[in-house]
Amino acid sequence: MNSTSIEKGKVEIHLIVSIISPMILFAIFLLVSTNHYSSWKRELFLRLDYYAETLSYPVWTYDNRVIDKLTRVITQSADITGVFVYDDKRRELGSSDESYVPNILEQVLGVRLHNKNINLFYADTFVGSVSFRYTDSVPRVFLFYISLIFLGMYFILILLMKNLKKNEQLKELVEELNEMNNELELAFNELEEAQNKIINSEKMAALGKLMVNIAHDVNTPSGIIYSSLTEQHKILSDIKDKFEKDELTEEEFKDCLNTMFELNDMMVRNSRRIIELVQSLKRVAMNEMVQSYANVDLKLLVTDVLNSLHPKLRKTKINVVTDIEENLTIYTIPGAITQILINLIDNAIVHAFEYDNPGEIRIEMKTITSGNNKELMFVFADNGKGIEPEIQKRIFEPFFTTDQKSGSGLGLSIVYQLVSEVLGGTIEVQSELWRGTKFIITLPIKEGN
Repeated sequence: MNSTSIEKGKVEIHLIVSIISPMILFAIFLLVSTNHYSSWKRELFLRLDYYAETLSYPVWTYDNRVIDKLTRVITQSADITGVFVYDDKRRELGSSDESYVPNILEQVLGVRLHNKNINLFYADTFVGSVSFRYTDSVPRVFLFYISLIFLGMYFILILLMKNLKKNEQLKELVEELNEMNNELELAFNELEEAQNKIINSEKMAALGKLMVNIAHDVNTPSGIIYSSLTEQHKILSDIKDKFEKDELTEEEFKDCLNTMFELNDMMVRNSRRIIELVQSLKRVAMNEMVQSYANVDLKLLVTDVLNSLHPKLRKTKINVVTDIEENLTIYTIPGAITQILINLIDNAIVHAFEYDNPGEIRIEMKTITSGNNKELMFVFADNGKGIEPEIQKRIFEPFFTTDQKSGSGLGLSIVYQLVSEVLGGTIEVQSELWRGTKFIITLPIKEGN
């Protein structure tokens, strides 16, 4: 018999025991509960018949004092809550009515009030009747506790079966875990390689987005320059026609010159704007691609990044404020700093303000002294909606995102990797709901060439 057949046999035995054992326990419970309830009811009715026989003589003699005394004694029983005695004319001779309020357990178990009427005879003569009011709380509560016992027995049996099964499974798990450890080690290496590829893809995608944004921003000044040139061409054509026909006046010539100067100034301003945008994009692109150390003017770098992101920021209601130490030039990797800043701004736009809410982003950079070493303190803060405490613990995990539609879950993961692994620094997040989020980045400053 092979191992597969043995395992199949074990599973079948376990299933059979798991099915039959509750059926047996349930059958025993039904038998016990039925017998107990029948015995209780039979014993109760015998008592009621005895009480009725005791009441027959005082009813025949109309002895109200004895009747009242007997009814009070009868209602002292645990099950009986009321006794009402009548003569043969259905006139009440006496009663004892104990108020009954079921407790929570009795309400859950569905305890109800019942009535039993018994005719009274004395010397074979009908003398009246008695009505007993009683509850079935005693058997129901008893059966409830019995059911708990049977339920406990069932769970103990299940736990024993599971324990036997787990002991067998543990042996198999040890072997499987050894195999899984080897597989996980291979998967981890593959994941690390894939993550590096994704990070490079994100860099290229970020550059692509910057180029699209710049293209949108270049369209406006380009349109103004084109319109100005068109207007200049029209005015010059009109002036030329009037000059050739000797109809050009001095006043018209002066107006033409003034208009030309205004249009020319407008084209110069917009051309300068295009040049600035293209230069910012060029520097940002170069910084993104450069992964080696170089002397970096941080104020210029931040300005270039903000210029390149201006088309995206312009669509929001976010105001960006910078506070960067003057002449702050450090020896670092410009591509890493650029990508950290871009990802933090993108993250704030999407998550802190959800695209359309007004707010402020504050970027601070300054040098601090830690022991004998200098460090760069880079603080990125927003006054957005903040991050929930349980989410704060996971924001740097790869592929973790709260925006399933458009988020990749890599932005802050890349930031963490660049800060800790590439630049050798630390990053800390501080956030309060509806009061904003602050990322505090500390980077070591190396000596430049």
